[in-house]
Amino acid sequence: MMEGVVYKRCMKCCRACHVLLWLLVMLPLTDAQAMRIAVNQAGYAADVSKYALVLDAGKGERVYEVVDRRNGRVVLTVQAGAVEEDPLTRLPVRRLDLSRLHQPGQYYLRRGTMRSASFSVAEDPYRPALRLLLRAYYLQRCGHAVVDEETGLGHAACHEQDGLLAHKDRWHRQGEHLSATGGWHDAGDYGKYLASATITAARLLTAYEQHEALGADGWLNIPESGNGVPDILDEAKVGLDWMLAMQREDGAVYRKLSGRQWPPHGSPANDRQARLIYGPASSDTARFAAVMALAARVIEPWYAVDARRYRQAALAAWHSLADIRQQQVDWHEGDDSGSGKYLYSAIDNEDSLLTDVDDRFWAAVELYHLTGDRVYHDYVRLHMQQVRYTLFGWKNPAALGVVHYLQGAKQDPRVRAVLHKMLMARADHLLATTGTNVYRLAETRFIWGSNKRCAEHGITLMQAYRFSGRPAYLLAARAQADYLLGINPFAQSFVSGLGSHAVQHVHHSWREDIPGLLVGGPNAGAQDGIAPKDKGILSYVDDARSYATNEFAIDYDAALIGLLAELQHAQRH
Repeated sequence: MMEGVVYKRCMKCCRACHVLLWLLVMLPLTDAQAMRIAVNQAGYAADVSKYALVLDAGKGERVYEVVDRRNGRVVLTVQAGAVEEDPLTRLPVRRLDLSRLHQPGQYYLRRGTMRSASFSVAEDPYRPALRLLLRAYYLQRCGHAVVDEETGLGHAACHEQDGLLAHKDRWHRQGEHLSATGGWHDAGDYGKYLASATITAARLLTAYEQHEALGADGWLNIPESGNGVPDILDEAKVGLDWMLAMQREDGAVYRKLSGRQWPPHGSPANDRQARLIYGPASSDTARFAAVMALAARVIEPWYAVDARRYRQAALAAWHSLADIRQQQVDWHEGDDSGSGKYLYSAIDNEDSLLTDVDDRFWAAVELYHLTGDRVYHDYVRLHMQQVRYTLFGWKNPAALGVVHYLQGAKQDPRVRAVLHKMLMARADHLLATTGTNVYRLAETRFIWGSNKRCAEHGITLMQAYRFSGRPAYLLAARAQADYLLGINPFAQSFVSGLGSHAVQHVHHSWREDIPGLLVGGPNAGAQDGIAPKDKGILSYVDDARSYATNEFAIDYDAALIGLLAELQHAQRH
């Protein structure tokens, strides 16, 4: 097979926009040429420091060549650094400083018969990656046919009867049909969850709000392209409108929709089992209030009517929590027979899952920014000492509440001081951790979804850089992207279709080769029995059977989109 990247141009919307399609194929490697030079396969900015790693480096391996892929010419020779022991794998590595490589182009590194994956040097290296990741959401859409001209992927309309109420409540009888079609399939299965949908939509909205470069209409080539609205907002709206359909009359929100059994392998259109809507959780309702308030503010210039609906939904969700003093979940035995729990469990056992204070905190921040009502600010002030800044996710979304408060126009100096200290303390801890390993990872605990955690840590470091201007935070954030996109023990991009040595066998019920999916990554628990267990960073395998390490989820992609958007913004400014 050929190695490389082929660019296609197509014309859409009266031939007004050029659409870039990355078609990437794997670099053929013999056993003797096993990938041992790890590079960021998305590429490097032209005028920043950049590096590669030689994995399992021999003592005599010192001089490496940078080769121009267009003509095969050597453009630079690089002297490898001293051998270091990687504390995470106990293998020797050498660092290659590529900072002298400024000329935009496509390159690879070579030493004898050993060569790296391809990488680019560009003024805006992350834009193609952002496009690939954002386009993946169209391929995850539920409730209608998917026809993608760029990838050739598609399937007939699926799950058009979502869904039936799993258990009776005061408003509906068991088995009653409530129309909740649309949204995104959460991961490799076909369930839909408030937990991940709220986090995903919030990351997309925030990425757009803070980074004007993501505001183009037409660049994603999705069905809504050409309507005058930024594509990223149209995609976020897919998730938002499904979540609206999950809201109950009293303002509470049903937490998930799935079948009683895990779906069969194949097209989602072939999953014809009855799909059930499961009872509310106060934590999901609070996250719903937060993302709807955020959406009402961000989307109003384009969808004024929908913005009012989002506002009303957010207020109703918040009011539904008024008489609930502690976390409440309408859960029944058997609810998780064909879907993820997305609640406290043996695997997901963080203390934050035993309370909804962090979820309400985020909601209060967003509602305060939307309405200016001091009642929401009072909640923030009274509960800020109870929340922990960890990483933004369904287990604890407080981090985005902290950041959005600090970025808001209306602030109490005392609240700001507490929240700023909280963020910077977290960032300093992450920064210190990057100095303990050769990959400069901000966390060396490898659990389910470690790649998502890595991306979110990068975002925290970028926020610290924004508030302080200290370059060390920016360099550390960039290292998190480097790891996810190829500078790791596998010299592999963890995003399908991104790079010439990318993950190929994503765990997905539909197919393994969907492009633009960030997989979960190393997980020492290896609950699937396929990946190596208790091997830390080496507890990973590119195998479609490994749902514990090689499955995608919509909030994983959202985290990497958030990180790359931050890095792109920093590069431009």
